[in-house]
Amino acid sequence: MAGSLGTLHKSLASALLDQLELDAEAIARRMASAAREEVDEYASVADPAFAGEVLAHAAEHVNAFVRAARRGRPPEGEELDFVRTRGAQRARELMPLDALLEAYLIGQRTVWEAIVEAAGETPEGMRAGRELTGLTFAYTHAINVAVADAYMRESMALASEAERGRRDLLDRLLSGRAPGADEARRAEALGLRPEADHAVVVAAADGPDTEKVAGLVVRTLTRVDPGRPFVVARHEEVVAVLPVYVRRGPAELRAALDRAATTLDRTHQVRLRAGVSSVCSGLSELGRGYGEASRALRQVGDGAAVVALQDLSLLDYLASEADETARRLVPAGARRLAEEDRHGAGTLAATLRAYAECDMNVMRAAERLTVHPNTVHYRLRRVAEVTGCDPRRFEDLAELLTAMRLLDRD
Repeated sequence: MAGSLGTLHKSLASALLDQLELDAEAIARRMASAAREEVDEYASVADPAFAGEVLAHAAEHVNAFVRAARRGRPPEGEELDFVRTRGAQRARELMPLDALLEAYLIGQRTVWEAIVEAAGETPEGMRAGRELTGLTFAYTHAINVAVADAYMRESMALASEAERGRRDLLDRLLSGRAPGADEARRAEALGLRPEADHAVVVAAADGPDTEKVAGLVVRTLTRVDPGRPFVVARHEEVVAVLPVYVRRGPAELRAALDRAATTLDRTHQVRLRAGVSSVCSGLSELGRGYGEASRALRQVGDGAAVVALQDLSLLDYLASEADETARRLVPAGARRLAEEDRHGAGTLAATLRAYAECDMNVMRAAERLTVHPNTVHYRLRRVAEVTGCDPRRFEDLAELLTAMRLLDRD
């Protein structure tokens, strides 16, 4: 843009710009009207003050273009503050950036139309109009870059502020105490309905780019909820509170997360692990849900990326949550049986498990193990000799299986 006006006859250039300045109010009205008619997001704003804002900003543009053309260069530095301010404002109002940029392109078109009208049909006027038209592109490029930069900066600041708000709220909700009225209102504003049913998801992941892993997990969990997702990166984990209803309970969430985990692994080589709680009724149960989801996450192994608490058997859950005291109660004989199993001579342990899975039916257990029934009888007697517990008695069998499940976790 710099130096372009030097090719124009100065008096003609000045006259064209004088005319634009004189017609600034009318041009601004045309610009504002076109933006309201052609940009859906502008047309849908019901606030009557919005129309006045658009008109005033359009007038600023006409005058800013005239000043830039007289200088022979696009606006820069503080000269662009008026569009930066508007870009930040529209970000706060959640106006889409593409709608904002479309309105500025409409502004460029309107100024071009005014230039053509003012230039007339003489060769000199048409030449001046062509060169001023070129200047509108340099001007529009400068303002679009400035407004987009301001919009994105404000959007990131708002996102960071919202993230802090979600994290603070989540910490309060997971404390276990019932939320107060203020917290309930904040939760609703952030997408959580205070009286609705939710499931809590706790996720972690591993990948080659550790800095990007958390962001990928956040986006993955966000896509699982088609509504307003409540997802927070918290310490070394990502926590999501997702609505559940008749056709989308914890099992359906687990299935959706399984699919998302497969996609994440295929596209980014990131291994997602997640636990899903049972249904939490209202916000006051989210603390309990977080604990359940965390325990379900600990059950994730090589065979599954996602575990829902309701998928665990009671025995699996009790074994996984057993403390050191429970492990000290494991009979010494059961430890010997488990040790034998670990060293590859686990025929007794395998027989015991098959016997239990076949509902204590020796014939069916023999068929499963492809051995003679007498062999099963012999091995069960050997289990009784080794452990001091007779597996043919239900109570002893249950104790041995529980003890072996506990030892499998070590």
